[in-house]
Amino acid sequence: MIFSSAFSEMDNYIKQNLHKITCNEIFEIKKDFYKIVESLSGNTANLTGITELLIYRFLYHALGMTKRVNNKTVQNRSKSLSMGKRFTGRNGKTQEPDLVIEQDGIIEYLFSIKNLLNTTTPTNNERESTLVQELLIKNNGVYTTAFQDIFRIDNIRHEGNSDFKSITIVFSEIPPRHQKAIELIHKQFEWHQFLILENNNNSFTVELSDKLKLIDGFKKSTKQR
Repeated sequence: MIFSSAFSEMDNYIKQNLHKITCNEIFEIKKDFYKIVESLSGNTANLTGITELLIYRFLYHALGMTKRVNNKTVQNRSKSLSMGKRFTGRNGKTQEPDLVIEQDGIIEYLFSIKNLLNTTTPTNNERESTLVQELLIKNNGVYTTAFQDIFRIDNIRHEGNSDFKSITIVFSEIPPRHQKAIELIHKQFEWHQFLILENNNNSFTVELSDKLKLIDGFKKSTKQR
């Protein structure tokens, strides 16, 4: 089918240009997809999945994965890459982070993927969290999806999964009103980073290497800088 060949072409492009693709190019691929959907259906309301898919396939190739993805997980010896895998948080609630890389069943890296950042209303669980309460005070009571993100990620960091690095990849540029929230998180959580794709002309692999202190499959891109 023409539709499936388009996705195969996109995936092959990612594989062949792994160490050349810039952050903004990934944003443009997503933008182009949204533009096509809007031209065919009139809007992009509730359209999800393409952002996670792009990063998932990028990591798939960067980590040298070759096996077929089974139930949203692919494995290469003791390393695995999963999308939407379930974990029980410190508060007993089940969470499904967008993407995780695990080594021997332990999370090494967690990726949260967002189209954009915006303000939101905390749930009861979030509102009761000391972490959220402290961030709200520092941010003049404004709750953002950046805070929601770090609450959920921190909730997974316990027991065997207490030492992973994480990153929030945001496709669209950050409005100035959300910059303070990012700065607060960077200051308080040294293990978490943000990566903004739009208008970022740096290599995506180099950015991930720098922010996550290297993943095996990204070392080549760092040497080419």
